[in-house]
This record gives sequence, C-alpha cells and structure tokens, in this order.
Amino acid sequence: MFAEHYLMIKNIHIGLAILSGTLFVLRGLWVLLLGAGGVLQRQVNRGSYVVDSCLLLAALWLLLTLNFAPLSAAWLQAKLVLLVLYVLFGVLAFRHKYSLKLRWLAYIAALCCFAGMYYSARMHQPFAGLFG
Repeated sequence: MFAEHYLMIKNIHIGLAILSGTLFVLRGLWVLLLGAGGVLQRQVNRGSYVVDSCLLLAALWLLLTLNFAPLSAAWLQAKLVLLVLYVLFGVLAFRHKYSLKLRWLAYIAALCCFAGMYYSARMHQPFAGLFG
C-alpha cells in the first residue's frame, strides 16, 4: 500500500527517533540539574510529546508499509521491551517525589534503553547482540 514510500517513512522514523532522544537528554539534564518549572520547560515538554506521538505513528506506518508483524522478529521484540522500559525509567526520572539519586539512576537506565533500541534496530539483533 505504502511500499513506494518506504524509504521516506523510514527516514522520517529515524529523524524523529534522533529528535526524541535528543529532547529526552536535554529535558532530563534540565530537570535533574536545574529543577522543574517555567513556561519554556512546559513548551519543550509539549513539543517532546508531539515528537514522541509522531514517532509512534511513523513506526506503525512502517509496520503497515512492510506488512510486518511486530512480534515476528526477535530484534523488534527486544526493541519493544526496551521501549516499555525506556518509558518507565523516563517517568521515574522526571518524578520529583523520588530522591535525586534514584532519578539520576533512572535517567541513565532510560538512556541505556534508548541506546539498546537504537543498536537493536540498526543491527537487527535483539538487545544489540549483547546476549547472544
């Protein structure tokens, strides 16, 4: 259906993933080093939500384009597991009710999950080939 647009959709997905990761790094450093609050930070957060939503839509569009079942490839299963962990660690890192030490650990764990997703997708091996 969208097969002739595969390369464009893939490049959109990759660009949005890079933008999403960059925004996460910047937001995390901002919150952990400077604290939360302010109009600009709320605008950056909203922008990040828009980028993440577009990234998810691009991923679904890729799956439709390729007529691909997400659980049919081990590397994609690993990427989905890492995505869930990335979101959970990211939420923990941004919650002020937890200690700063725990939030830093969650932030670093989320970044490791992001790196794992990148390498799993890039190499088409689950968990970036670290365990097998």
